[in-house]
Formats: sequence, C-alpha cells, structure tokens
Amino acid sequence: MQQLSYEHLEESGYAGYLAPRETPERVLQFGEGNFLRAFVDLYFNQANEAGVWSGRVVLVQPRDAARSGYAARNQLNGQDGLYTVLVRGKGEDGKTVDTSGIVSCCSRCLNPSDPRDLASVMELAVSDDLELIVSNTTEAGITYDPSCTADEPWPQSFPAKLAQVLHARWKAQKSGPVILSCELIDHNGEELLRIVERHCADWGWETEFVDWLEHACAFCTTLVDSIVPGRVRDPKEAAAVAERLGYEDRFLTVREPFQMWGIEGDESLAERLPFIKAGLPGAFVTPDVTPYKKRKVRILNGAHTGFAPGAWLAGLDIVRDCMHDEVIRGFMDRMLESEVIPALSDELDHNDLEKFAKAVAIRFDNPFIDHQLLSICLNSCAKWRARNLPSLEDYVAKNHEVPACLATSLAALVAFYTTGTVSKEEDGLHLVRPDGTAYVAKDDESVLSFFEEHAADADADLVDAAMGEDGLWGHDLHEIAGLRDFVVERLGIMRKEGVRAAFQACLR
Repeated sequence: MQQLSYEHLEESGYAGYLAPRETPERVLQFGEGNFLRAFVDLYFNQANEAGVWSGRVVLVQPRDAARSGYAARNQLNGQDGLYTVLVRGKGEDGKTVDTSGIVSCCSRCLNPSDPRDLASVMELAVSDDLELIVSNTTEAGITYDPSCTADEPWPQSFPAKLAQVLHARWKAQKSGPVILSCELIDHNGEELLRIVERHCADWGWETEFVDWLEHACAFCTTLVDSIVPGRVRDPKEAAAVAERLGYEDRFLTVREPFQMWGIEGDESLAERLPFIKAGLPGAFVTPDVTPYKKRKVRILNGAHTGFAPGAWLAGLDIVRDCMHDEVIRGFMDRMLESEVIPALSDELDHNDLEKFAKAVAIRFDNPFIDHQLLSICLNSCAKWRARNLPSLEDYVAKNHEVPACLATSLAALVAFYTTGTVSKEEDGLHLVRPDGTAYVAKDDESVLSFFEEHAADADADLVDAAMGEDGLWGHDLHEIAGLRDFVVERLGIMRKEGVRAAFQACLR
C-alpha cells in the first residue's frame, strides 16, 4: 500500500481539499504531537478550506534530538506534512460520528538539533509571513530554567527558545506575532511571558525588546478541551482503516468530535485568528477564560474523579460502561445536577452549565475510546482536592448541609486506597478490589505511605486521620460541619454492602 503524499493523492484522484504547496508559512508551532495536529492544526486547515485564510504551519520538535525524533521528522516530511484525522465518538445529538479527513496545512517538520533545521527556524522567525506562534510543550514545558544562556544556539527550555526566536524577530524590526499557549496550566500565556522576560533580565537584553514583547506581541492565555486518544490501537482495525482510506499513514490521529478553544483577548485579537474569522465551532475569544476553566474542571474533571474510584471498586473497568450502569450514571448525574451546577450558578450561566454537563455525558459514552478507570484514578487525592472539594465547600456555604454525592465520593476515595491492602511497592500501593481483581493505586509517596499506615484502622479512625491530614486537602476537613459523620457512614456501607449500595443511597 502506498504512503500518503501529494503525489499519491493526485494519482488516486483525491477530490478533497488540499492546501497548495506554495501557501505561505504563517505559523511556527512548538510541538508536533497528536493533540496539536488533531486539534490546533485541524482548525488552521479548516480556516484554509473556508477561504478566509491562506497559511501553512511549520512544526518544530521542542525536545532535544534523538534518533526517534529525527525519524519522526523524516517520516512526516516524507508524507509531505500530510496526515489523516479520524473524528470518532458521539455528536451533540448522541449519534455516532466516524469521519476522516486529510490535514494539509503543515508544510514541514523541523528538529533544531540539526543545524540546518535551526537555520530554517530562525529564517521563519524573521519572515514577513509569520503571524502566529503556537505551543503545547506539556505542563512542564512552561518552566524557568536558570541554566539557559543567551549565547546558546538553541537553549534547553521552551521559554528560552521562544525568547531567542522573538529577539531575532525584534532585531529584524518585524511585527509582533500572536502567541497561543495550549499547555494546561493556569494563565499559561501570562506565565510564558513572565518567564521570557525573566530570561531577558538574566541575559541583559534591551528594555526596548521587553517593551516590544509586552505591547507588540500578544501572549494569549488559552483553554483547550478535546480528547485525543492518538491512534487506532487494534491492529486489525488499523489495517481496515488503511484499506478504507487507500493509503498508509504513519501519523493518522484519532480524536473525539467535541472541541473547545477559548482564548483571552478582545475583538482586535479575534480579527487576527483565522479560525475565529471562519466561525469554526468551539473556538472563541473572551475577556477571561477562567469561568470556562472552572466549568471544565468542576464538571468534566470533577465527574471523572467523583465516580471513577467508586466505579472501579464496584467492578467496572472503563468509563463508557459507567454510562450504561443505572446506579453509577445516576450517581454522576445527581452529583452534577444537584450539587456541582447549583454551586456554580451564581457566577456562571445555569443553562450553559447544564448543556456542558449533557455534552460531558455524551463524551464519556464514546464507543471508540476505552478510557480506563484506573488511569483516571492516578493521583486521585490531588485531583479530588482540586476538582471536587471546591464544589463541596461551595455547596456547604450556600446550603448549610453536606452534599450527599460529593461526600460519598470522598468516602469512595478513602475506600479506593484502603480496600484489600497487600503492600506498598516501588510502583505504588497494591490492593485487591471486592471481586478479587488486584490493582495498584499510584500517587505521591506521602499519600501512599499515609494510607498504608492507616489501612488497618477502624472506619471512624481512618476517616478522622484522612480528614485531618492537611497535606492531602490543604486544611482540616473536620472544619466542614457534618462531613465527618456522613463519610464514616458511607464508608461503612461500602465496606459491608459495596460501593454500589452507597451510590444508590444518594439516589433515594
């Protein structure tokens, strides 16, 4: 089977949209992973196809060169930067979506560890065509590294690399680009600018350059949301997909239908973003993305962490099956509808929150994604603290009573770390769920040591120890009136009758 390329598509009579190969390179993108290609670059591709823009994206591998990095670069360039995106899941109407399309807006992939590629990056840095810089270097990418120096051709950290690129552009007296950070940290654009400016101070660079960064460039804080599994994992299904497409594509990427890209800015910024001008669904410019992040964290992430540990103990393995379980799905719906959304409604639109929660349930029921509950349970204590505890505290402040579902989710969390304890090993805390399935709870060393130490405690003593452990929650949860007794009661039900019975008690 032939490899995907412009030549193959032309020979096969492909009738879909393909960006002309002479289209100007207007985007410099730090990162070539599945998320950027299936989400960000698909937006750029659709803006091209809509006719509101004419631009291509240059992908830059942000990590140090390795043989695998060079191989990936060469393979993607061997496909002329083309790749396929499969959109698979359920749409807003609940109907199954399974479509494919070729993304043709990526012109080439560069690895700056190769001096020739570095020269190409710096050439694009001073190009009149450059309009946007995009990044997704993971949460660890936007960090300050004091070891980076101004005389390095290509520093270790991403902010230092960006500083070099922008300094070259400023020296060439070019316009300031829009910088879209997609890393999942709070205020990502602001934090990136702060670190770049810190490097400028370290390196003694011009105050005029710093002024240009602050006033000519747009460091945008953004929030992205779409599940991108990355590839078709079943070899037989992957072969069937290739047969259907009629070509081999080493960079074929799978994603869900849902997409959201919120970008902080004003109307003038919206005019500079091609996918906003094209009116593409899910993308918007707003003065503040904070409410949208709170909505996502409290509802989508909070739902996951709220039911996953308990659902695992109840004998389920993947998220989709939870959506077809009357008790667990009922528990999730009640938690969101009666406890989480009402606590958010004072500051966010109630109808929008309900619509988002409905979309979350549809996303969880994706027939193409086997989302493992144990993967969601990774670092569950920190997740519950960030995602569920704020909803619980807001509910108590508003209603002066303990929210049954959220409090039950805390009991399930304690049960998850203390059910059938075997031993603590290097890979985590080894336990056995009630149906005899062995599992490993993975978390910070301090969390695992705490639960190992208290695993044999009586339920009331265990809950008292857990709720009083400031390191888990940031403060003593005994301060929340009524919570301790409720959690003790629900943990007792879980021990005697199972998690399902405790969840069912929330639905009466």
